[in-house]
Amino acid sequence: MNRKMRLLVANLLVLMLLAGIMSSASAEPTYVEQINEKQNEMQKVQEELEILDRDLEIIVEEYNFARVELQKTQEKLRNTRINLSSAVSKLEGQKNVLNQRISNIYKNGEISFLEILLDIKDFNDFLVRLDFLRRIGEQDADLVYKFQRNKEAIETIEAELEKLQSEQVLSKEKIESKKKEIERTLNVRNNRLASLSEETKELIRKENERKAQEQARLIERIRGGLGNINVHVEPGTVAATALLYLGVPYVWGGETPNGFDCSGLVYYVFKKHGINLYRTSKEQFVDRLNLGSPVSKENLRPGDLVFFGSPIHHVGIYIGDGYFVHAPRTGDVVRITPLSDRGDYAGARRYI
Repeated sequence: MNRKMRLLVANLLVLMLLAGIMSSASAEPTYVEQINEKQNEMQKVQEELEILDRDLEIIVEEYNFARVELQKTQEKLRNTRINLSSAVSKLEGQKNVLNQRISNIYKNGEISFLEILLDIKDFNDFLVRLDFLRRIGEQDADLVYKFQRNKEAIETIEAELEKLQSEQVLSKEKIESKKKEIERTLNVRNNRLASLSEETKELIRKENERKAQEQARLIERIRGGLGNINVHVEPGTVAATALLYLGVPYVWGGETPNGFDCSGLVYYVFKKHGINLYRTSKEQFVDRLNLGSPVSKENLRPGDLVFFGSPIHHVGIYIGDGYFVHAPRTGDVVRITPLSDRGDYAGARRYI
């Protein structure tokens, strides 16, 4: 092989080697592509978690409703047992009076009609004695009638008691069923998070940190009247009370400063202002007792309740300028959120 041929072969080998390297490089994703892939995974996970959180919130509100119904049933049971005890006591008293009356009749014999009418002095005396006989008969008849009516009342109360006890059993079963459903959904949520790659977990952690810092800056701006945020909360108002509980952890079924769910926060804050609302977001929205009135989104004022979802499953307290306070979801805390962040706004009510 001459020199020219050897050079040609060498050049061909170099070109083939370069082509292989480029092909291999193109097969491997770049750093930017890897980051984008992890961010897409994070976004997909967040969308999945949002669906789980929505389902969880619906179940939690159903659990809260079942719990309230159980409390109502237990209150009715207490009152029914008191009524039964009173009726039984009354019946015993009536029974003793009747027994005494029967005993007297047995020992002394019935009052003779002739004995009463003998030795009548005049016509007026006759009328007086006849009225006396009538009254004795009426008293006995009235005693028997009252005894019978009270006995029937006791039977009615006992039937009501039995019905309420059955309702209590069903309510307890429903609560337990909802608890298990909540726990199953939480397990699915936790398992999904645990299955993520370390890189995605890190991205989510950083995103949560960013949101926490953003929340802190927002609170500082609102409380200090900084920037272009037009939120002015009057001291002593519902909105001001709601702001006191920023940072309290979300706890499903929670309705105290140890932990709140969405309707539990609203229920607690309004109770502090002397207003006893329903316990669930759906019932607060429906407002069967007409404690409040509907209000349009354009006319919202601080202290109004804003509702989300179909069916209604989330609620928060409006504080002005498009912001509301709420207990968002498992793993989160009571926070301020723009209304624009929610695409499932359903309506609002004003209770004050």
